[in-house]
Amino acid sequence: MKTFAQSLIAALLLSTTTFAAPANPTVNPTATTSSYKAAVFPSATPSKLNVFVEREPGKALVVLLKSKSGDLLAKQSISKKQGNFHFKFDMAELEDGAYQVEIVSGNDVSVHPVTLSTKPTQISARTITLN
Repeated sequence: MKTFAQSLIAALLLSTTTFAAPANPTVNPTATTSSYKAAVFPSATPSKLNVFVEREPGKALVVLLKSKSGDLLAKQSISKKQGNFHFKFDMAELEDGAYQVEIVSGNDVSVHPVTLSTKPTQISARTITLN
């Protein structure tokens, strides 16, 4: 529980920090169900999305990344023997838009909406002056 609390605090701190990244996902960071606790938040690495799950082994668990229309883009299966885990979804190849991360374990389901957007780059204006 202490590890999850520390991860949650780190997730909240990271989710409020602005990164100089070309694409910043925005997410609903935490969920608690009867079988797991989860935190989903942007990574310090550009275009990566962290998923932390704390749970007791016993039920198989699946983490899905879906498009707005419900198309399955990525799937991470966790065996029923594995406890806590962490991994990252690479969202670099995805277009800007709305996505969702679904975490499913038996009847427990949490949905984390994600918005992927690219910040416009600023062009530096250079001036040449002759003396």
